[in-house]
Amino acid sequence: MSMIKEELPDLSWLEAYRTDSPNFGLERMERMLALRGNPHLQLSVIHIGGTNGKGSTIAHLRQLLEMRGLRVGTFTSPYLISYNEQIAINGRSIPNQDLSRLLETYRALFEEQANDEVLQGVTEFEIMTALAYDYLAQEEVDVAIMEVGMGGLLDSTNVCRPDLTAITTIGLDHVALLGHSLAAIAEQKAGIVKPNVPLVTGRIEPEALVVIEDKAHQKQAPNYVYGQSYQVQSLGGTESGEHFSFSNAYREAEPYLTPLLGQHQVDNAGLAIELCDLYCQSQQLPLLTKEQVGAALVATSWLGRMEQISHQPRILLDGAHNPHAMERLARTLSQHYPDLDKKILFSCIQTKSLEEMVGQLKQVPKSQLILTNFADPRSFSKEKMAALACEQGLNYADWQGFLEAYLKAEHGTDELLLITGSLYFLAQVRAYIIDKEKESRSEYGHEEN
Repeated sequence: MSMIKEELPDLSWLEAYRTDSPNFGLERMERMLALRGNPHLQLSVIHIGGTNGKGSTIAHLRQLLEMRGLRVGTFTSPYLISYNEQIAINGRSIPNQDLSRLLETYRALFEEQANDEVLQGVTEFEIMTALAYDYLAQEEVDVAIMEVGMGGLLDSTNVCRPDLTAITTIGLDHVALLGHSLAAIAEQKAGIVKPNVPLVTGRIEPEALVVIEDKAHQKQAPNYVYGQSYQVQSLGGTESGEHFSFSNAYREAEPYLTPLLGQHQVDNAGLAIELCDLYCQSQQLPLLTKEQVGAALVATSWLGRMEQISHQPRILLDGAHNPHAMERLARTLSQHYPDLDKKILFSCIQTKSLEEMVGQLKQVPKSQLILTNFADPRSFSKEKMAALACEQGLNYADWQGFLEAYLKAEHGTDELLLITGSLYFLAQVRAYIIDKEKESRSEYGHEEN
């Protein structure tokens, strides 16, 4: 029987709407969605903002809500494997056919509304956000978890009327757009707080937390605070993940495990349990049992976050792309891999604090840092990265050549290669390593059919 190859969605027309930085403001989103019958207002939404930890919190929360028997829609960015994965239901990406149909609907809508001044300047991210609301409403999911793209107040996701809001962490990132202090960034992130809608906050520095709490008070939004409304305590990490105890108004302190590595994943998992409990309470659903919570957490995975993509040689991918995340990455390496000899391959995009992150990575014990660049207009140029490597006494390498040589060489069990930085970089690296592994399996007659 011949297999009919499924046609991939035509994304080419979206390139005209691609921008290096967001076009902040909600008027284009509101107009687009109004022309589509306001699908975002038909959904039960959990809205999640913050600097780091959004994706991992969503990954845990999705498993928990699925364990409650709900159909859970998610909108997350950026993608690592396929464009479709930004929009998913119960972890399954939007099918090509549905994505193509909706893209065609929006393309036709822009043609019809060519003279609509409000829609001038619409961006690709805004289109994808509208499309996510549209698809998840059409599919009648029980709940949609929407991840903020950048900031909060003027982010395209912020047109929703959520049942629950969360802010994971506050760190310095996108400072040119969001502000140069934790308080200024917190002000932007707190823009997702809505009147009378419960807000849950993660582990946040006091300087930023006071700004968020003030906003919650102004909006009369009940505020559930890390360390006060719910308690999370790390019990140490092992090969299988991070052990921790969790308690809140509904639960006594009991031990749990998340398979995602890094002490910060304990905070993300704890935030997700608190969100799940509050959501179940608000929807008059029974709370999950301790065993159900445990099973849901253990089932959690999140690509590109301390992801071991190869065991021999041992290769980890981690999308730490700002100083706040880099600090957590360095801590995780010293906690889980203190004795291994590490090679670190790093690249990032131009909106990031390049020199600061290179400085952080140079401090990782028992490590050798290699800088690179990658094929993307947002990446720092080869010349810039090579010059920085020279200035800092580091190596520069073409990442594909470096990886090809690395994968062919023999490596001991005391070695580790970490590839980190931009998630756009990791997407390319991940595809390359998987292809190389397939090639080597087929060479040795182990290719799967």
